[in-house]
Amino acid sequence: MKRQSSVDAINANDQISRLPDEVLHKILSKLSIQEAVRTSVLSCRWVDLWKEMPHLFLDLRKLAKFRTLLPHVIDNDAVRSMTKVINDHRGGHLERCTIYYYSYQCKNRMVEAWIRSLIHVKHIKHLTLINYLCPFRPNTKPVTLDLPPNSFSHPYLKSLHLGRYHIKTPLSFNNCGNLMNLELTGILAEAGVLNAVLMSCPSLEVLVVVINCDKGRGLLKIENRNLKFLYLSCYKIDGIEVSTPNLDILSIGSLWCERENVVFENPRLQFHRNYWTTGKIYAHTSYSISCPDQEKKSIGHEFMMSRSQEFLSEFSSMSVSVDLANTKQVEMLHEVLAAWRGEMEELEVLFKKCNAPSAEVETSIGRTKKQFWEVKKPFSDVNFTAYTVWLSDFSGSKQEIAFASWLITQGMVIKTMLIKPSSSFSSKKLEIEGAVANLKELPKGYSELDIIMA
Repeated sequence: MKRQSSVDAINANDQISRLPDEVLHKILSKLSIQEAVRTSVLSCRWVDLWKEMPHLFLDLRKLAKFRTLLPHVIDNDAVRSMTKVINDHRGGHLERCTIYYYSYQCKNRMVEAWIRSLIHVKHIKHLTLINYLCPFRPNTKPVTLDLPPNSFSHPYLKSLHLGRYHIKTPLSFNNCGNLMNLELTGILAEAGVLNAVLMSCPSLEVLVVVINCDKGRGLLKIENRNLKFLYLSCYKIDGIEVSTPNLDILSIGSLWCERENVVFENPRLQFHRNYWTTGKIYAHTSYSISCPDQEKKSIGHEFMMSRSQEFLSEFSSMSVSVDLANTKQVEMLHEVLAAWRGEMEELEVLFKKCNAPSAEVETSIGRTKKQFWEVKKPFSDVNFTAYTVWLSDFSGSKQEIAFASWLITQGMVIKTMLIKPSSSFSSKKLEIEGAVANLKELPKGYSELDIIMA
């Protein structure tokens, strides 16, 4: 006790230790887990702080560089240390845990022990487990995830990301109505097993599937009324059937199957361009922008923007439908284009028409549509380029002309702009043709740009 008082006396003027726990946790979040645990020796104030960190990031791969002539000693010590960190953490404060490791580093069902502890003891909300390919053991096979039934079933667990595993049975996903987000990347499994896994997760709003079908081929089926965001990249598969009536975003990385064997029932995603019309060479994202509540963004939009480096990549293409009279939807489109990395191969913008009265009414965020387009000038700060742009269901509205003018004059379109009028505006054919003619007369950011009325 005397020693503890001595330490406190020495640290009486320690202003950092006097900060609230929330601030100290932010400081700890900037450290590696090894450094965070070491802070427990600073004073009695710090002893248990790391045990209340809301996010644990555990990366065993970093220990691989310290391998010696007895690598198993280091690996075993690292695994035991990681297990102790998980067990010592006060689970009531733990929201997220991310674990990266090489498969050779974890033996004797250690992964199962981590999952059981984190989900069923610590009651974690978000769990990421990635088994990486080891650079100095390139022939290592994916780890078989052989877990007891209901392993991922717990009311607190909301999101799960599993990377590079072999899943032989769906039993660990039994009764997973708790899951809202599921990412299965680099997964080896039979199509029937994957179908059973997805059927066990009826509440999913976000689903990322990167799979290689095991033991031949099969038909992947995705039926979910709650799904808002879906990413697919599938290899060695016969076909795909997707029924997601409320889906806002469909992103396709690569599909190794024939077009006639792929069926999508997504009433919100009705576009002229898609993964196949661009030649199956580029990844393609279809996005129907919607925001029923003006003050909130959609779940799919939030997820895509949080991972924009993965889903908005260079040389891919996008089809997006937007109501340019809806300021919130325009802001969401602005975020997508501003976040795009590199040059886009093709962009299709389908103009939605709102059934609301055309009067200039004040929006919930305190400005009129006229003020928004004439004063704020949306997209003026966006710097992206696309080789080809399709403007579909063009009606010649002021907002559509302003948007097209920005694309042309700011050099956002490199090669071709194709303007496709809406069939429902046949009575305005001459007016639309006049608008397109005026667009052709604008100074072009790219002098070789060809503007065509399709």
